[in-house]
Amino acid sequence: MKLLVALALGMAVAPSSSTAQLRSQDEQPLSAAQSLVRPTASISEFLGLLNPDNFMMRHSFSLSYLSSDGRGISMASYTNSMFYKIADPLNVRFDLTLQGSPFGQYGSLSQTSLNKLFVSRAELNYRPSDNMFLKLEYNQIPFNSFRGFYPPYAPYY
Repeated sequence: MKLLVALALGMAVAPSSSTAQLRSQDEQPLSAAQSLVRPTASISEFLGLLNPDNFMMRHSFSLSYLSSDGRGISMASYTNSMFYKIADPLNVRFDLTLQGSPFGQYGSLSQTSLNKLFVSRAELNYRPSDNMFLKLEYNQIPFNSFRGFYPPYAPYY
């Protein structure tokens, strides 16, 4: 009788003290088609350098018109400004400008000589502290931005 009680007690306690294992299905080997097709890497994985959270873009569009001596010329420009924060104190900016003259001619300037795509600004900004700021900048200013069609260092007439 003692043996029967001990065996019944052992059978009741044994399942509660043992741990169960969940066996997942074995991974099936990839087929030839699945092994050739891989998901494309996102832009943030490109050499670990580009992070879309640190990228910002702005757009601007301007139109101008010059009329003098019975002649006129128009100028249109579209600028795409791109900003990227490399590290906390370091960032870069690039401005690409598409400039064109939809109509008109002024002296020797024709519509085709005014149409171009160029980098109007490139800058590297570094701010290691609140009281120090270092900026390296390149600018290409269109010839008509400040003084009409005169060279940028010519005296005013």
